Amino acid sequence: MRRRLVLVVFALLLSSSLPSIASDGLSNNAPFSGKTDLPSTDEVLPFANPWIDDSLQQRVDSGQERVWVTAITRSLGHLDTWQRQVGAIERQAPPGPGESMTQYDLISQGIDHRTFWTNSSYLSKLISVQGIIAILDAERSPEPYGVMPTEPAPNTVRSGEIHGANDAWEMGYSGEGLIVAVADTGVDFGHPDLNGTQARVGYDNSTYYGWPLMFDHNSMYTWMVDGKAYPESSTWYADTSTTDFDNDSDGLLDESGLNISGVNVSISGEYHLGEHPDWKLQDKAGGDVLILVVDDRISGLYETVWPDTDRDEWFGNETPMRPGEETSGRDTDGDGLWDVSAGLIYWVSDGVNGVPYGATYSARHGYSDRIAGPGNLTLFMLESGSHGTLCASAISAQGIIDDGRVLGMAPNATISSIGNHYSGGHSLDAWRFIAEGYDGDPSTPDQPHIGSFSFGYSSVDDSGSDGYSLYLDWITRVYNSNVSYAVAIGNGGHGFGTTKVPGAAHGVFSVGAFSSRSSDSWGQSAPWSNRGPNVVGRMDPDIVSVGWSATGDMPLNSYDNANQAWTTWGGTSLATPVVAGLLALIEEAWLKERGQHPNSQELRDFVLSTADDRGYEPFVQGGGWMNASRAVRTLEGDNGTWSASPAQWNTGWFHGKHRDANLNSILPGESQTFDVQFSNPSDSELQLNLTPVSFQPLAHEVLVWNSTGNGTGNGENDTWDGYQGDRPDLLIPLHITNDSIYQLPPETVQFRARATIQYEAFDHDLDRSSMERVYLEVFRWSDFDGDGEYHNDTDSDGMVDESEWDDSEELEEVTHWWSHGPQAEVRVGLPFEDARDGLLLGVWRYDASSSGLDPVRIEVDWTSFGVAEDEWISVSETIQIDAGSEISVPVTVFVPEGATPGLHQHGIKVESQPHLDENISRGWTLPIVTNVPWDGPFSLLPKPLDGNPENQTLYSESWISGAMRWDWRPESGDWRFLTVDWPEELDEDGAIILDVDWDDNPFTDIDILWLSETPHEYSDDDPDAYGPSTFFIEERSVNNHATSGQHNWGTYTGASRETFTVPASPGVHQMVLHTALYGVGTNDNPLNISVGYISAESSGFSRTVSDWSESEDNESALVVSTMPLPVETVTAQGWVRPISLDNQSAFQDEPNDKMTASWWHNVSIEEATELSISMDSYDSSDLDLFLFRDDDGDGFFSSGEEVTRSWGGTSSESISLTDPQDGLYGISVHGWSVDGQSSRFWIDIEVVAGSSLDVPSFHNLNESKIASIWPSGSDSLGGMVPEGALELNLSFQRPPEEGNWTGFIDIVLEGGAMIRLPYQYELIELDPEISFTTPQNQTETNSQIPLNLHAIDIGIGFNISELSWTWPSNNTTFPADSVWGLRSNGSLHNLTQVWNGMVNDTDPVLLREAWVNATLPATEQWFQFHASVSDASGRYSESNLAVSYDATSPMLAVHGIPWISDTPTLEYQIQTEPGALLIVDGEITLTNATGFANMSAELEVSSMGVYDDSEGGYFFFHNGAPNVFSISSTDNAGNAAHSSFQVVHDPNPPSDVSLISLQDQASYSYGPDDLQYPINITSGEVILEIPADAKEWCVFVLYFSWVQTSECTQESNLPPILNESTGFPIPGNSQYASTRTVSVPLALDGLGEGEIRISITLEDWASNTYQHNWSLIMDATPPEVSWALSPSYGDTLGDHIQNLSWWSSEDVTLSVTVNGAELTTQMGVTGSQAVILNTTGTKTFCIHATDRTIEQENRNSFHECREMELPESSYDTAVSGDNQPLVSLDSVEIVLDRHHSQEVRWTSLTTGATGVVDPGDGVSVLSLELVEGQNEFVIEIDSLDSTDSYSISIERDSTPPALQFTEKSYHGSTLTTLREISGECEPGLLVRISSQVQSRDIICPESGQFYLNITVPGVQGQHVIEGFSMDTAKNTKSHQIEILKQDWVDWAIDDAQSSGTMLWVFSLGSISLLSVIVVLTLRFSRSRIRRTE
Repeated sequence: MRRRLVLVVFALLLSSSLPSIASDGLSNNAPFSGKTDLPSTDEVLPFANPWIDDSLQQRVDSGQERVWVTAITRSLGHLDTWQRQVGAIERQAPPGPGESMTQYDLISQGIDHRTFWTNSSYLSKLISVQGIIAILDAERSPEPYGVMPTEPAPNTVRSGEIHGANDAWEMGYSGEGLIVAVADTGVDFGHPDLNGTQARVGYDNSTYYGWPLMFDHNSMYTWMVDGKAYPESSTWYADTSTTDFDNDSDGLLDESGLNISGVNVSISGEYHLGEHPDWKLQDKAGGDVLILVVDDRISGLYETVWPDTDRDEWFGNETPMRPGEETSGRDTDGDGLWDVSAGLIYWVSDGVNGVPYGATYSARHGYSDRIAGPGNLTLFMLESGSHGTLCASAISAQGIIDDGRVLGMAPNATISSIGNHYSGGHSLDAWRFIAEGYDGDPSTPDQPHIGSFSFGYSSVDDSGSDGYSLYLDWITRVYNSNVSYAVAIGNGGHGFGTTKVPGAAHGVFSVGAFSSRSSDSWGQSAPWSNRGPNVVGRMDPDIVSVGWSATGDMPLNSYDNANQAWTTWGGTSLATPVVAGLLALIEEAWLKERGQHPNSQELRDFVLSTADDRGYEPFVQGGGWMNASRAVRTLEGDNGTWSASPAQWNTGWFHGKHRDANLNSILPGESQTFDVQFSNPSDSELQLNLTPVSFQPLAHEVLVWNSTGNGTGNGENDTWDGYQGDRPDLLIPLHITNDSIYQLPPETVQFRARATIQYEAFDHDLDRSSMERVYLEVFRWSDFDGDGEYHNDTDSDGMVDESEWDDSEELEEVTHWWSHGPQAEVRVGLPFEDARDGLLLGVWRYDASSSGLDPVRIEVDWTSFGVAEDEWISVSETIQIDAGSEISVPVTVFVPEGATPGLHQHGIKVESQPHLDENISRGWTLPIVTNVPWDGPFSLLPKPLDGNPENQTLYSESWISGAMRWDWRPESGDWRFLTVDWPEELDEDGAIILDVDWDDNPFTDIDILWLSETPHEYSDDDPDAYGPSTFFIEERSVNNHATSGQHNWGTYTGASRETFTVPASPGVHQMVLHTALYGVGTNDNPLNISVGYISAESSGFSRTVSDWSESEDNESALVVSTMPLPVETVTAQGWVRPISLDNQSAFQDEPNDKMTASWWHNVSIEEATELSISMDSYDSSDLDLFLFRDDDGDGFFSSGEEVTRSWGGTSSESISLTDPQDGLYGISVHGWSVDGQSSRFWIDIEVVAGSSLDVPSFHNLNESKIASIWPSGSDSLGGMVPEGALELNLSFQRPPEEGNWTGFIDIVLEGGAMIRLPYQYELIELDPEISFTTPQNQTETNSQIPLNLHAIDIGIGFNISELSWTWPSNNTTFPADSVWGLRSNGSLHNLTQVWNGMVNDTDPVLLREAWVNATLPATEQWFQFHASVSDASGRYSESNLAVSYDATSPMLAVHGIPWISDTPTLEYQIQTEPGALLIVDGEITLTNATGFANMSAELEVSSMGVYDDSEGGYFFFHNGAPNVFSISSTDNAGNAAHSSFQVVHDPNPPSDVSLISLQDQASYSYGPDDLQYPINITSGEVILEIPADAKEWCVFVLYFSWVQTSECTQESNLPPILNESTGFPIPGNSQYASTRTVSVPLALDGLGEGEIRISITLEDWASNTYQHNWSLIMDATPPEVSWALSPSYGDTLGDHIQNLSWWSSEDVTLSVTVNGAELTTQMGVTGSQAVILNTTGTKTFCIHATDRTIEQENRNSFHECREMELPESSYDTAVSGDNQPLVSLDSVEIVLDRHHSQEVRWTSLTTGATGVVDPGDGVSVLSLELVEGQNEFVIEIDSLDSTDSYSISIERDSTPPALQFTEKSYHGSTLTTLREISGECEPGLLVRISSQVQSRDIICPESGQFYLNITVPGVQGQHVIEGFSMDTAKNTKSHQIEILKQDWVDWAIDDAQSSGTMLWVFSLGSISLLSVIVVLTLRFSRSRIRRTE
């Protein structure tokens, strides 16, 4: 047991070990050199933020000098700077032959990680580096979840069928195009089932395009850092830098002699050699296997690798490996399958690029990228064990070996293998690699789509808020939201909360294992599969799949032949790649149907909502059994399919918002509404029924088997025969289908069976060596023989004896628990699906080694659970979803008042088409976890273990079970998670007490973990999902894990109770309970849980003493708690005084030499129990704190005398030392990194020691006493009535001196938890007090009066010699009439003689009070007395007394009074006798010590006026009452003096000025309005009106630099001042004129043009001034104007439209006249005007312009006229065009020649049509439409003075002439070439007749008939004769005919056919010919006869 310490009240010591996080980067100091002086065993990981791997502290505690860490950070730059500063950058080996190194800039723009070695002591500094999020133990390797035993083996493996993969294949989905990454031991891609499944880079822009997509961070690390490859190091990178040649081309390499015949020739002639790195291949081949690398395609580009797998030194008989064919192997048995695997190559160095992913990897980890020479390095992907190959086969096995023994879920998906993953160190690179690919960029398509993780990290007990899980969640949620990770949760069940890292990450697919155990039984939870929730209460797993069990491929080189290379395996390691493969099918369908890859969270919801509900609660099955068939059909929109989002819900909020990736909770009385979006992708309407459900117990049975017998066999009834085989000892019927006695309730959806063996039989001595244990197995019974017997229990004892196992073949296993632990559990969901004829429970008492106990108690229970309607959830009962649409359904979770806090598992049962075809009918439960927190403090009592079914639960915080698995990992056991909402009012002034107890049992140990909030480092990246904080383990029980899930026993109390205290901090906390050991005899262990609060009543724990007579006393103090206080002891220590030093300075010291510290402070320690030191700086420096002890007593401190240190990454350091040895201690502050010249800091030093504070006794208060003291509750407990209260009787002595002192009261509770309460004692030393009690100071008197002096000091006291009363005028001690002194003990002393010096004070005592009495001397003057006292501590006080006699009257003088003022406030001073009574205007006014009074009065504005009388009048001021003052002064004797005055207040400047007029030399008067225009004058005068109070005025005339000054006028006589007492000049009249008129002469001769300014300045009697200006424009110069007409030439105008342009030397008003007619007036300096003339001839143009003097009498003007001529000839017109009177056209064009300004009008006299041609071009064309016959037109063109008219006559004839003809034919005419033509034509016209050989022209005769002959070609055939004629109007007519020309034969035939004469000719000829033939034939016949004869 260890003792726990918590300091409370003022949080003085709670925070001493929590340094703050640095906000600035490290200063740029030079890197360290030499050996750094480091501590050995100090704790260096003092706080929770950033998250730090617990195993790192263990390494430091063990003395490990260097640790390998992975730092997750927001700033690689800051981390890199720090590494270089402390020398934590790993040194890379220099480049070897042919190698080069390339340094890349830091590529990360956000969160990233880096792995490196550092000195253990620097961890405390690393945590403070800016941007650090988490520090992981890189030496802690992830561990594969192993292969679970699968016996008895399944009948068949049908994972694809039961997950719907087969259906997806049939629908065309096989994972095509999807890449699944398997992070594991590697993959044997040479295996026939996996050959060809390797993923390749398909991104065209990738350097590694076409090569496989693989990663091996172990080999990469060795290569990057050490520059080594195989065989120099055991990596999978092969060194192939050895070269050889075949210079003689004989097929043998020149040096090695290796045979390369049959190998493609090296283009460069250089062959590279190396050794294959696969040790399994070497074992199988019998030795080293050589490899040959060849550049057979491009010279110098090595891509082809030949392995010599048969070791015959000939490569030509091997299968080469190259891009696209990266594997190689050998078939040894001739069956066509490789039996030997050479693995896979995924790159060969090219001399230009580094290894794939090397650029990203090297920049991330601070390395240079090492680039090998061409062909010098060959990268292999191999298999280091078998786990990775098994996983890969579950995804993509091709079903080739052993008749399709193994077939993956996604046969066409490809595998990206991340091999050597369990080598540690850089494993997080695998996580990032999956998200970003070779180029490190998640936005480019060179990375996998899905990651499969069948591994986890042990001993991470804050799973879900840990550094691993949060990083992985960020990767898939934020960094690359399109990549999904399937992550196993582990095989450590059956306990709840066992889900492990990184499967506890929120955004991944966490995967649990279910069964595939027999031909038609599947989908049952594997009892060893880990369960949820995670540490923040979120659901795990997300999805479940086959993990128990299936077949899988094994590495070829471990077997004789390929068909043997498989096995049956199981575990969440199997379930996870099964899910990954199914995800590939679904994502392929998603991509096809939706055109893009899904978001990981979107896909997660979809997969969960299309899963199968297997009847389990969310913490076991999550969303359910993955169903790829349903998911794919949903994506394709099959009828009846649907999906939902979100597909799981954690009710509540965290920091005001619902969080998708953090804890959520909801208080009783609160409700939350969220929307679930249901999608119907089909083309038909869908109805869904929604029912809120939760699990309810239905039946519960308990059986206790007191097993007797020693297991020797042949036992009697009820004895155990020790059988260990497949025969159970007990066979319990759970459900017999046809037996009403044994029936599960029909509503059962899940039943659970458990068994617990007596722990003494399991491990009686707690040595972690088990003996006996209990096994369970559920059988289903099939009554094959129909005998109704499942157990031939011949002796009716219920036990299965050997002879009674006859019907075992009728029993099939459904599930079993055969794991190593004292408790067993099995579950069956939807049990009636598996029931057949019955379900039975088998129970084994397994004897590993006999315990010797007899009997052995085994408790067995089984419980049925069903679902009932949940009362917390509200949702619509039925919803209709239209085809192809979505609907959002609101769901409300209401937690009723008084609801039991805890994690509640419930959900919404969603049923579609419940009674239709099963293919479209389904039910699924949307899992909901509602977390109701406990309001702290609280107590939780368990339900009784009474066998009542209603008390049974699947998960309860107050019942915990065993679930220990001794063959697993630390997380085995049962876990519970309690959310505690701690109120703000119960703050750090107290402490939280955690108390968990259970029934006494020496074999049971429950651990407690307390988690508190800490900033969430990923919040900025997704604030809604994460929220501002997450959780860290603030305190915990001792972690007694030994090995393999086995824990040693140990509680803080040493009993069946765990109690300790934690700091009280408001906010949300997680309390975690874990069964480390389970030895109770029942299947549930009820827990009494209390989370209390203890605090001191603050009024009793502090004391302030200023009156030292009260400094020692006894009093009581109260301690209160929300729970009973079982106190063991109470002790106290005191007094000690904390040392607080502020504004101290430290300087930059040698970082690696602590003895160079620039600040030291020594302190002596004696009998102390604790020494605490804390410090911090005021800037960003890094100061370290060291503590030394002078061990050798030489007064000096050496390096070896260091006691401890604190040296984090900031200056916030603290040291706490318990029970320090007596001696001299040295405290040093060492400047490790100081910004600037120095660093200012504060330091507090506190020692716990002393015996002046004691607790003589204490007692607990009873309930009635508590109720009487706190009837309304205690403020210290936030108003709660204490459950426990402790009264302490305190005794204390006075501290040795004044000051703040601290004592400590230690309260030790039963179990050892200690609460330390500070007691604050302030001993105040006040200044002594001294005063003259009579008379009053400043008394004036004319008689002697008594004088009395009093001194007092309630502190340490004073001596009479330190009391003085002096007369400063002669500096003598004033004699006393009597002096008395009072001591602290109350004794009174007469000290008169001592005071007056008559006796000496031989025995001085310290006085508390003293009185001195004397009499005032009778002298008329001021007496100034001074008295003082000093106490024994040196504090000082003094007093003065002044007494006077005075008979003189006061003087009175007034200063600073003007007669007139322009300010409203009058400041003046009155001087009189000091102390006199001064009255101003009836008010008493105070004066200062010298009799002066500074006065201030507010004046009102005085009025003024001009009074006109017969004598000319005068100007006056008039004051109101506030401006008239009366003063008097009276001294103490009654003497008085008087004075009075008045002040005129005139604040206004004399601004009432106006110009009345200006008169010029001709007496012409210009008013103000006239003067806005220029004037032209030479002399005159200006008439002005000015204020009457103007004392002086001057008028100036300014013209540029010329100034005319008039005489200034000044009034010499002051105006009279009137007031209310004098009245106005005319009584009763207060209205008078305030202005007067003045005249000023002007002389302006010689001035030119420009501005003249008349300026007047005035000053009134109050010196207010005013100036006013008038500006005049002087213009005496006539304007000059130039002008022109355009177009014109000399005096000739070019057009009647003229543009007159003009320019003036100044602004003018200009008018133009033409022949006396005035045009528009224009103004300005330039202008133009259009002038339109209506006639030709001579024109007179005149210009008249006047400048701006136009408004004045004297004007400046310009006038000029010109005569111009506009010629008449300019407007002559002409018409021209086609002059033919006869045309055939539709229109004719007429050319018009005119002036461009002239309009043309035309009229058709024939048709009446008209038209106008607008002015425009001088020459234009007019088109006139014609009608048939005569057309008459008139055209008119206006000239300037007249109109020109033209007539046009045109005849239109459009009828073509007549023309037609024919050939005159006769018999035989077709034989001739001369043909006769006859036809008709138009008389008188020319007719042309043409053939191909002749053309003839004729004039048509008058008759209109013509005849002619024409020759045609002599060639037989058709020929054309054409005719053409044109009339006068040019109308034309054409005509043609075809004629036939024949030769004689054709003509004869035609003639004969037409029965012509040739018919007879041919007939006669035929007859003649026939006759000839007959004759010849007869002759020939005769001739033959003759020859024959």
